[in-house]
Amino acid sequence: MKRKILLSLLLVVVSLGITRAQSRSYNALKDNFKGQPDVHSFSVNGWFGRMILNMAGESEVRQAIQDLKHVRLITIPRHEFNNRNLTVNGFKLLMKQDGFEDLAQIKDKGDVVSIFIQEGKNKTNNRYLMLIEEPSEIVAIELTGYIDPSKLVPSENSEVIINQ
Repeated sequence: MKRKILLSLLLVVVSLGITRAQSRSYNALKDNFKGQPDVHSFSVNGWFGRMILNMAGESEVRQAIQDLKHVRLITIPRHEFNNRNLTVNGFKLLMKQDGFEDLAQIKDKGDVVSIFIQEGKNKTNNRYLMLIEEPSEIVAIELTGYIDPSKLVPSENSEVIINQ
């Protein structure tokens, strides 16, 4: 009996921690498009996220994400935004209401990558949300932890706009 009570309490504590570890903005985006056939999302811990980037040969990123704790990603076809009368700019307004601040915008070969930050109580609890606007889809990536911006190097074809 004590074992069941302790297990139940542990599950409640873990679920509360998971709820706090997610931004309302990302959850709203995911909830709006849940169950659609071409919408895909996944979530991995920081170790697994770093391993994927290492395997992909993103060595310049590896040093910047040593303190990465969690990664969530969702891809949404642009036509799904239109079907729901939603816009990327509307989502960006929701993010600002959720405490995210513009960090930078990168334009690379027609794609636009917007990077936002929601600062935590200490730098290892920051939340970053990247919106990648491609012609056919929108990709949202939420990273929790700390990313060292001094170790990120954009490609030669990129135009970086730092928001202040």
